Amino acid sequence: MRTPTIDGMPADLRAAALAVAQTLRAGGAQAWLVGGAVRDLALGRAPKDVDLATDAHPERVEQLFPAAKGVGRAFGTMLVVHEGVPVQVTTFRSERGYSDARRPDQVSFGASAAEDAARRDFTCNAMFLDPHDGRLFDPQGGLADLGARRLRCVGDPAERFREDGLRLLRLARFAADLDLTVEPATLAGARASVASIAGVSGERVLAELSTIFTRPRAARALRLLHELGVIERTLPGLRPDEVERRCAVAERCPDPLGVIEGLTVLFSVEVLDPARSTASADLKAHLDRLHPSGEQRSGVHEVCGLLQQWERWSTEPPSRGELILAARRKVFGASCRLARASLGLRGGDVRALDALEAQARAFRADELHPKPLLDSSDLAAAGVPKGPRWKELLAAAERAQLDLRLRSRQEALEWLGTLPHEE
Repeated sequence: MRTPTIDGMPADLRAAALAVAQTLRAGGAQAWLVGGAVRDLALGRAPKDVDLATDAHPERVEQLFPAAKGVGRAFGTMLVVHEGVPVQVTTFRSERGYSDARRPDQVSFGASAAEDAARRDFTCNAMFLDPHDGRLFDPQGGLADLGARRLRCVGDPAERFREDGLRLLRLARFAADLDLTVEPATLAGARASVASIAGVSGERVLAELSTIFTRPRAARALRLLHELGVIERTLPGLRPDEVERRCAVAERCPDPLGVIEGLTVLFSVEVLDPARSTASADLKAHLDRLHPSGEQRSGVHEVCGLLQQWERWSTEPPSRGELILAARRKVFGASCRLARASLGLRGGDVRALDALEAQARAFRADELHPKPLLDSSDLAAAGVPKGPRWKELLAAAERAQLDLRLRSRQEALEWLGTLPHEE
């Protein structure tokens, strides 16, 4: 395992870290690069953000950086922006009491870096790097754990997970994303404290799951959460055997899984048996627990509908127009991947599905979105009363055009003339 150096950071992040750290030092304060950035550097990865730890209190940080904003002032975190790069500057702290299994009851500033490290979740996140001289401060042995490909809690694992149930999800994310083996005592502590997940809000669970779904080995993270009993406790109503099958579907999907696919795997009946349909009320209740965005909700519903279509198409191939309408959807790729995984898990032959997907991918842009043969002015000229009928006729004309039953504007006008247009 390499000793991390700031040289491995992207140029803009490195410049921001050095500049902010220099200002802190000039003001008589310590400045250490900390957390995920140091971990990523040790793993040879390029950090995506900058976090600095300091003994300066938030008020002092504000004096040194007048434009700084308190994004977590009660916990000592200030946001400093240097040439467009956000840098989180957090005061060394110690914490006491987690009565709600979410946040500390008491935060004390001014602790040393060693004390600050002692309140962190995993040893790989408790390393400090001096951005100027490259000195590494690693009081919890995080570098050695990374070298052994080991994920280990700081201090007593059960206590760490009882303090904040979200760490159960972070355990699965780090183990999968960083490809680490969870140390036995840490795994035992997670199992002993799994009830703490009940204190975590749906929004925080969704944020962590979303990160898991967009990182490598998401299926491995889901399986670990299942083995710990986290999924069943977080999403009541899912039976262990159902969760096991959902994990198996995820394992058949390519990385990264994707947020919409991940949520669909967790919540829809269709991924287990596309012939069935998740009741709208049931799906809404499941999603309501996590408070997803409107786009995420609609995406899951669309994928569920497409999974049913794929099941039907396995025995009744779609028309050209039906396939085009499906291929237009943003979630078409997600539905293909899940349909293939579900069918494969059930021992089905995916070759017909593969052929349909290839056909859909081969459509040109002008075939997916051809210029309409009819518009509203044509309906008005034909004497069709304005109202819901217009939308129905335009949709029917488009479908006939996509199916190549109408190939020209003249054919479309003649077709329109044959239809009854009652009030």
